[in-house]
Amino acid sequence: MAWEVVVGIETHAQLATRSKMFSGASTAFGAPPNRNASAVDIALPGVLPVPNRAAIEHAIRFGLAVRGAINRRSIFARKNYFYPDLPKGYQISQYDIPLASGGRLDVPGGPTVRIHRAHLEEDAAKLIHVGESGRIHGAGSSVVDYNRGGTPLVEIVTEPDVRSSADAREFLQLLRTTLKQIGVSDVNMEEGSLRCDANVSVRPAGEDGYRTKTELKNMNSFRFLERGIDAEIARVQNEPVADWELEKARTSARRGFINSLGSSLQKAVLLSQNALFYDNPNRINETAANIARITAADVQRVAKTYLVQTGRTVVLTVPKPAAAPKGGRR
Repeated sequence: MAWEVVVGIETHAQLATRSKMFSGASTAFGAPPNRNASAVDIALPGVLPVPNRAAIEHAIRFGLAVRGAINRRSIFARKNYFYPDLPKGYQISQYDIPLASGGRLDVPGGPTVRIHRAHLEEDAAKLIHVGESGRIHGAGSSVVDYNRGGTPLVEIVTEPDVRSSADAREFLQLLRTTLKQIGVSDVNMEEGSLRCDANVSVRPAGEDGYRTKTELKNMNSFRFLERGIDAEIARVQNEPVADWELEKARTSARRGFINSLGSSLQKAVLLSQNALFYDNPNRINETAANIARITAADVQRVAKTYLVQTGRTVVLTVPKPAAAPKGGRR
């Protein structure tokens, strides 16, 4: 039987700001554990998150670079789920109205990959598993470093336009180059500034619709992305026919790719999502009104500063970063 793979990619890029998404704490990499964790980051009672203007401008710049639409009204929401590296019990993200929608990246010699959305959110803290493997399986204990918590991210979600592991690798390389050239992220994969999830569905060639979507989580190298997709294709091809009955009931499964061992099942989601979104009930959206409610003049200003349109070609320019405005955060 001939098989076809359908892949959509979600990429998390840490934005090149000096302070966090909703607090004034430093985003410097390599600080001693929990040194850069403020009261806002660890969700102490009474704190009020305030959006980072520079992070919003960086996300606008990316949306323009991929020829997307910038939503002039954009809101934040609470993504509720429990995990030890999330002290609030929710993540401040965007759901109903992201900052940017649409756009595309044309992979040279490969597919045109449409961008579904790009939205802002805060990063989670870092969970460190103490044990020989450094992974949760077999670890004797786990500790949390909250330095990374609250770092501004832009999450870039594609349409399912990728049809091979090689094309997925080429797309991620192009996306990394784009983010670096326009100056919105240092895209240092070794430090975790760029991480991606691959949503993989394998189906018989010529079949309409999608089979189970398997989400390969938190890959931070081009090689792991390519090998993870290949491992998922091989897993499905070797799966007993009887297991397809389970596949009909399962909407998605989450797996972690382990270098030479293939992938391990982390979670199966049966006909429902495991995270709930609510509008942020505090004053964060009101506080962000002068930042996140973008005017046409705002978009034109960013475009003139960072993008030069010549016919159908977009030329990216990276001016020297300006000093932080007095009273503001960058």
